[in-house]
Amino acid sequence: MEYPSKNDFYLKFKAVYNKSGNFIDYVLVYISETFYKAAGINPENIKGKKFSEIVIDYSDKLGFKDLYFNVIPKTRLKFEMYIREMERWYLISVFTDKSTQEDLMTIYYVDVTHIKQGVPYPYSQSEDEQGNIYFLKDREKLYYKDRLTGLYNKNFFEEEMSRLDTKRQLPISLIMGDINGLKLINDAFGHGMGDEALKKASEIMKSSFRDEDIISRVGGDEFVVLLPKTTAETATEIVERVKAKCETNTLDYVKISISFGVATKETEDEDLNKIMKKAEDRMYFKKLKESKEAKLSMIKFLKSRLEKITYETKSHYERLKNLTMIMADAMELSREEKEELRLLCEFHDIGKIGVSRNILQKEGSLDSEEWETVKRHSEIGYYIAREFRDASPIDELILIHHERWDGKGYPGLFKNEEIPVVARIFAIADAYDVMVNDRPYKTRMSNSEALREISEKAGSQFDPKIAELFVNIMENEEQIV
Repeated sequence: MEYPSKNDFYLKFKAVYNKSGNFIDYVLVYISETFYKAAGINPENIKGKKFSEIVIDYSDKLGFKDLYFNVIPKTRLKFEMYIREMERWYLISVFTDKSTQEDLMTIYYVDVTHIKQGVPYPYSQSEDEQGNIYFLKDREKLYYKDRLTGLYNKNFFEEEMSRLDTKRQLPISLIMGDINGLKLINDAFGHGMGDEALKKASEIMKSSFRDEDIISRVGGDEFVVLLPKTTAETATEIVERVKAKCETNTLDYVKISISFGVATKETEDEDLNKIMKKAEDRMYFKKLKESKEAKLSMIKFLKSRLEKITYETKSHYERLKNLTMIMADAMELSREEKEELRLLCEFHDIGKIGVSRNILQKEGSLDSEEWETVKRHSEIGYYIAREFRDASPIDELILIHHERWDGKGYPGLFKNEEIPVVARIFAIADAYDVMVNDRPYKTRMSNSEALREISEKAGSQFDPKIAELFVNIMENEEQIV
């Protein structure tokens, strides 16, 4: 991970042992990209060298002199230092990466110069019982925060997990969490909405845990919480509290859903990394079920909200189904095609949930920018349907249900008979229903006026043969509900 500041950098060293298995030195194996700009040292001059060699050549430049006599495998240090050569204050963290089989020591340099110069000395560096781990004050923790959510980042979590992995902190519980449907939110409504969902989930979690609990965002949609001196029962109760808050704290038209897994270290000989893996496995097991439920709940929520802000009501869906089924029977469509028509009637405009209420309810004609926004609803609907099993068979039909026979529709992928027959039938039924029912931007037409409009646009907007069939059928129908 690269720190956001140009003056932050880190180095990784691999432990070297003799034939007897005794530690003899470290070798520098990795240098972060920001190192040269911050330290002014050519990485090629030190990479691959032993720690003892670098100390001789660059002790003042990197502050290694004080480290040299204290650094051995498994060492964990945290201290601040003014490095005169760089004219900067640094918070220096040293720890061993337990996620690999090798003994890799990482030394992080976090620039804290502006804090040191801007406020009185903000730290009280009291040592804990381990003898060399310093507690961090709030201002220091800012350097370990995830920028989007304000939660701690993966690096800080790993340090704290290592620091708190002691007998006196038992039982230690770990909670893994993963937001359900984030891909759907990103695809359908944009990454801005996805970011808002992440922030909302973070706010809910921060309001549910204690100050001493370590809540971190460790991946795109993944969170982990470290709870010292917490039983599995208590951790499970907290999870239920978070899930309950998610139910009542919606984000505009997005409902927050998080799957959780809980595991607890109860004895000193248990490996905390394996406990975290157990929590992760349990979380993924829960997600298999809850992710489907969350998507179903989100679709129901979207449809309910859509009915409140548009004219896409249940009665509109039912009228469309009646109209399209009459056409399907007349054209002797297959059972599969009839099912596609039924689903298209129900879900065709689900993407309008991503369009502003002001545009959807505007009286009068839309300007060009507003119209472009409205046209995107078919694309949004496509992404929503693709993530929802019941609607996924017609995701492409949702995308193209506004195509025209002459190719001037949108998104402009097909024309003429390239357009699936189901979409051609639906386009006529939908246009007719819109014309004969009230809309804020149009005066309601009579049935005969609407049929005349369809006849006039046969061969341009509509399939001419299907349009002729529709007009003939409707002229013979006494009443269409």
